[in-house]
Amino acid sequence: MTISEVIIQVGDVDAAVDFYVEVCGFDHVRTIEHDGARVAEMDAGGQRISLVPAPQAGVRLALASSDVVSTRRRLKRMKVAMDADRPEDVEGGSWLPFTDPWGNHLGYWQPPG
Repeated sequence: MTISEVIIQVGDVDAAVDFYVEVCGFDHVRTIEHDGARVAEMDAGGQRISLVPAPQAGVRLALASSDVVSTRRRLKRMKVAMDADRPEDVEGGSWLPFTDPWGNHLGYWQPPG
């Protein structure tokens, strides 16, 4: 199992970039526009971190999957709470969101190809 990405929800992307660079030592890779919002991509020692704007703070974990359709079937058999009826096609791949028993938002990420 590998972690594809850690997503940190922040109130101010630019301020968050400064914080995570100065306090945590992350490298700022780039800031992009995604679905009308600015998203900062960071590198934390080889781990991809994305800082995304959100009204509430939170952390999401994206796990890597080579086949989100099969992964969805496995999660359904295990009666895992699904946040979507099917994997979502998003820029750069497919996203299968789900929630753990404590309400944390997780997902499986399948890159294109």
